[in-house]
Amino acid sequence: MKKYLMGVVVVLALACSFKLAVAQDNAEEDKFSFGKIVSVAADQITVKEYDFTKDADVETSYAVTAETELGNINAVKDLVAGDDIVIDYVEKDGKRVVTTLVKEEKGAETPGAPADAAPAVAAPAAAVAVPAAAPAEVVPAAVPAVAPVAAAPVADAAAAPVTAAPADAPAQK
Repeated sequence: MKKYLMGVVVVLALACSFKLAVAQDNAEEDKFSFGKIVSVAADQITVKEYDFTKDADVETSYAVTAETELGNINAVKDLVAGDDIVIDYVEKDGKRVVTTLVKEEKGAETPGAPADAAPAVAAPAAAVAVPAAAPAEVVPAAVPAVAPVAAAPVADAAAAPVTAAPADAPAQK
């Protein structure tokens, strides 16, 4: 489940990155990150995120502008320390400028979440056990035999129409 959600987040981030890359100058390259909010200011957020090159959690600051697209929040001030976020950003003049910021909803599994975290979706209902074979007392002891229906001989098959007698019709002589 964790891998599936990570894949969904990556696909969404790539879709957002593609959309923004088309709208922005070609010299800028969109990048992606995620983590927990450490602090929030009017024009900046600080995020605790995992740095793969250092193999450790680091705090990184990002500039937030009026053009920053927001998801699951109305304003940057709605964020609080500990909120999980996913961001797309570009580097401009030595600063990381957020282009898209999405607050992860409570209960959703975020990339890098601990394995013992609560699942993002409810567990499936218990399966109903189905017996491999029906009990002997349910199976009828004998099935009544059905008598075959005999067709009357026809002298000229091409001239006579073919009809079937109903099963409960009396035998013809």
